[in-house]
Amino acid sequence: MKIVLSGAFNRHFEALPEYLSSALRRLGHQVVPFDHRAFLIPGRLRAGLAFLDRFDHERLNSLLLRLIRRERPDLLIVNQGTVLVRRTVELARALGVRCVNWFSDFPAEFEEGLAIATVYDAFFLGSSFAARRHREAGHRHAAWLPFGCDPQTHHPDASAASGPGSFPAGGASTLPDGPPVVFVGSHYPERQILLRFLRGLPVGVWGPGWLRAANDPHVAPMIRGGALRPAAWRALYARCRVALNIHYGSFGPEDVSGDLANTRVFEIPACGAYQVVDRQGDVLRLFKEGQHLAAFSSGEELRARVVEALRDDDLRRAVAARGRAEVLAHHTYEHRACQLVDKVAVVADDAVPEARAAEGAPSRGATWGCAGGGAQRGPR
Repeated sequence: MKIVLSGAFNRHFEALPEYLSSALRRLGHQVVPFDHRAFLIPGRLRAGLAFLDRFDHERLNSLLLRLIRRERPDLLIVNQGTVLVRRTVELARALGVRCVNWFSDFPAEFEEGLAIATVYDAFFLGSSFAARRHREAGHRHAAWLPFGCDPQTHHPDASAASGPGSFPAGGASTLPDGPPVVFVGSHYPERQILLRFLRGLPVGVWGPGWLRAANDPHVAPMIRGGALRPAAWRALYARCRVALNIHYGSFGPEDVSGDLANTRVFEIPACGAYQVVDRQGDVLRLFKEGQHLAAFSSGEELRARVVEALRDDDLRRAVAARGRAEVLAHHTYEHRACQLVDKVAVVADDAVPEARAAEGAPSRGATWGCAGGGAQRGPR
């Protein structure tokens, strides 16, 4: 199948568009990438001059239609892409192209997504809460499709057995030194508050904005640096004993966090790490606590889970191994790619599951993969 994949591509910071493109190719599809964030005019100029912003948006929409007319794809997959207007998608469909959107982020652009959803043949959302909102709005073609991992990229490092702080020859100058407990993510107040409960433990924190916590006597000693490139945070996860994951809007209202299982929920276990994560609804719909990961609902419980993992090597290794096996079996980008190319993926009434089955197996609506239950090769 020939597929045009429209996303925000960045060769220096690979993310969902790059992972999905690779997954589709491994399944045997021909992928033509389109960068719908390739603006010609800098954002600071577009923000102040409406006619320049309008010109650049119209230019990107025209470029996509030109690409579709030239390539004649079977399928257009858009990742978020609110820059693409309704008329552009309508014209693509008029040319015989099936159009699917994976609106993976939340709460970013949620209202814009509600407005544009009806023009697509299928509309997938990264949050079950967001998918439920779409269904309530009458969008029967909407379904939950969480993030995933890329086993080609997210994997345990071959030298990880030598322990935290060790990196392969040639990488010491570019990769950060790793403590036993790591957190990688942007600064948010709720994250700072929760990390205070880990004072005195061997924790390292990286990510944008953490200088805001430089005067916090409990958190400041943990701060190791700013934003990391993917190779660096993958190395930290592969070598740490405990990888922390604290969601945006943790323990806040559902319409703030969306109950979303963020990308790290899948990437951390794929890298072979023991994950300690806040109890987001979608996390517990996808994984079984105590089997695939450890979870917490308070600062005190966060500290208890971390201390427990640092003291019990057997527990940590067993849970990390089961977590990795689970994401490889059910939550790779190849599994997600199979859903995106499947014309009947969202017709079931349980496409937005309310909860995970009691024994930890996914509900029918939470099973993602190609026909037959697993990722398989598509047409060449």
